[in-house]
Amino acid sequence: MVAARLHIDGKTMIPDLLRTAPHLRPVLDRYGLQGCGGLLGPVESVEFFARAHDVKLDHLLGELNVAQDLPAAVPAVASKPSLADTIYRPFFKSGIAIVLTLGAAWGAYLLLRIGFKGDFRAAGLHEINAHGHAQIFGWVGLFVMGAAYQAFPRFKHTSLVGPRWAIASLAMMLTGIIVRSLAEPLAGTWPPLIPVAVVASLLEIVAIGIFAALIIATWKAAGKGMAVYDYYVLSAIVWFFLQSVYETVHLAATLTASSREQLVGLVATWQGALRDMQIHGFALLMILGVSQRVFAPFYGLREPKRRLAMIALVVLNAAIVGEVLGLILMRQLGHAWAGLWYVSALVLAVAVVLLVRDWNVFGKSELPDRNLKFLRAAYVWLLISLAMLALLPAYQFGALRLLAPQSEAATMGFSHAYYGAIRHAITVGFVSMMIVGMAGKMAPTLNGIDVHGLRPLWLPFLLLNAGCATRVLFQTLTDFTPFAYRIAGISGLLEVTALAIWGAHIWGVMDGRVRARPDTQGRARPYYRGEPIAPNHVVGDVLEHHPELLQTFVLLGFRPLANPILRRVLAETVTIDQACRYLRLNSGEILKTLNSAIGHPAATRLTLGVVDQPTRENASACMPRK
Repeated sequence: MVAARLHIDGKTMIPDLLRTAPHLRPVLDRYGLQGCGGLLGPVESVEFFARAHDVKLDHLLGELNVAQDLPAAVPAVASKPSLADTIYRPFFKSGIAIVLTLGAAWGAYLLLRIGFKGDFRAAGLHEINAHGHAQIFGWVGLFVMGAAYQAFPRFKHTSLVGPRWAIASLAMMLTGIIVRSLAEPLAGTWPPLIPVAVVASLLEIVAIGIFAALIIATWKAAGKGMAVYDYYVLSAIVWFFLQSVYETVHLAATLTASSREQLVGLVATWQGALRDMQIHGFALLMILGVSQRVFAPFYGLREPKRRLAMIALVVLNAAIVGEVLGLILMRQLGHAWAGLWYVSALVLAVAVVLLVRDWNVFGKSELPDRNLKFLRAAYVWLLISLAMLALLPAYQFGALRLLAPQSEAATMGFSHAYYGAIRHAITVGFVSMMIVGMAGKMAPTLNGIDVHGLRPLWLPFLLLNAGCATRVLFQTLTDFTPFAYRIAGISGLLEVTALAIWGAHIWGVMDGRVRARPDTQGRARPYYRGEPIAPNHVVGDVLEHHPELLQTFVLLGFRPLANPILRRVLAETVTIDQACRYLRLNSGEILKTLNSAIGHPAATRLTLGVVDQPTRENASACMPRK
């Protein structure tokens, strides 16, 4: 008996395709599937896969059909899992471990000390710097490296060059972060630890150098041209490496300072520039690049304009250089150079606003999921941070002099509280929120879990935003009232709790302990065009994407939908399963007919017959039971 030929189109779900025809996997592997989602691949349609991996849908469908008819005509690609298939996991797990120990958790402890003593000097300089280092290199750096090793080769339809070297870079990076973070605050009382901390920092430079070399070698091996977002990523990698060298020199200088005055002078002159390299140069450019690659294909937002993006990249890099030079020259040659820093900051802010506006980040998404709220909140915090940066002179020379003329910040002419609040808004509000959102998207997809069936993560979302808002607001208010220290001091606990809840969830997803809720549980979730209609899909969502199904619903027994008022009121909240139980309809037959009507593979495993209107036999089979 000859097996029936599959009808494959853009709506075909990859798990359905590979479950029925596993021999077609090599075709998808060539375009970046390679271990993604496990044996049956990610829970997404062929159309979504093509869009996400930058493949023309018609071309991909043609190859799948050729492989189906003439398997030998398409060269096979090994689909056996390799080291590179799950290389993101140890990086993500290490990043979670760092942020919940040396990173955010340590920062929350330091903030509590500051809060209860009512003085930002309650925490030692080297303690604060060691915590900040763990955040930038361990939390941000490890997640960026893991995501890049995993995703960038697949975006270019190739495999990662040197995956064993990638694991070596993790070992070196992790060793450097732990040793450096522990040795730096202890080196002040035990000088023999100074060379240990510096050597650990050198180890990080080597790890970042290996990371940069592997990504560039992988791009070259792919033989494809550079996309706009690639130039953002390349710029970010360059800044990542430069700041690691700069930080090593800065570390050695501060640890060997001969006096408190020399130490304060070094920090005042050089540390602000370092933070701009790390936050604006490395983190911001990396996120802007990845956002351009993700928002349009993954969430159905507006395609970026190539010309604008390239001009913005040149402007952004020039602005970051201006910020770095302005801060250094301001201390070396006079405060007039602060103008260079401020103008550069304004230019950077304008460039970012133009990009965000072009992408329509806050517009309607065709493919929303639980992570989109994190990504959009991140950009809200980015805009808040940039607005606060632009308003710095107004705050320093206006609000402070008017409302708190006797404060230390007004007297010395610089508010550490306000500037620190700006930094926190971008590091936690923007950078950490983006990590949480992107990892929350990647981990389930790479493990073959339907993200729409997972918990919405509202608790960590609310806690992280509440913690960040509390810190930014009340840290600023410490310029006006000592009471604000206490409130700002506890904000870190909210953020750490949020990251702990999220981290445990993502760790469980990677270990296979967290699974999507089965559709049959009846929990309502939105319907997205291209996926099979399921019991817990909201009737109104299905009709929004398939208005032609209205008559089919009515003939199947959903007679209230014939009334426009009832359709508007009920269809927006009631799931198909709920409606079937209320109307005493056979949900299995209903779903089979609806999926058949839209030509979805869920209607049958081997053939995809298209039904424009239900037959009388189908309709009668689904009528209310007597």
